[in-house]
Amino acid sequence: MITINILADAKFPFNRNLLRSHLTQVLAKYRLTDNVEVDVQVVGARKMSELHRVYMKLAGPTDVLSFPLNDPEDDRPFMASPDGMLRLGDIVVCYSEAVSEALEKQCKLDTQIQFLAEHGLMHLLGYHHE
Repeated sequence: MITINILADAKFPFNRNLLRSHLTQVLAKYRLTDNVEVDVQVVGARKMSELHRVYMKLAGPTDVLSFPLNDPEDDRPFMASPDGMLRLGDIVVCYSEAVSEALEKQCKLDTQIQFLAEHGLMHLLGYHHE
């Protein structure tokens, strides 16, 4: 079972079911279809700015951050959780940045949130860019 936990204030309207379905499909492409859990949080610019400053040492909001529970580059053996669930980590999407980017790209907000969450998920899976 894949578990996608989505936490977002009601003032941030988007289709949570579409996001959950999209991330489930992405995980399935990597053959992660059982006992996998990911947390997604959609936040405002103030909260994202705080996270960006604390964890990345950069000012202002960014569109997405990811916080892996396991570092794929760490050579220590992975410790499985007692319940057998692979908890990948947290993805944080900034709602206002997603809105701005959707307007700029002329795409639906749900599509942009899915894109950003997938980007964060790829980081949790160990794929990085420069």
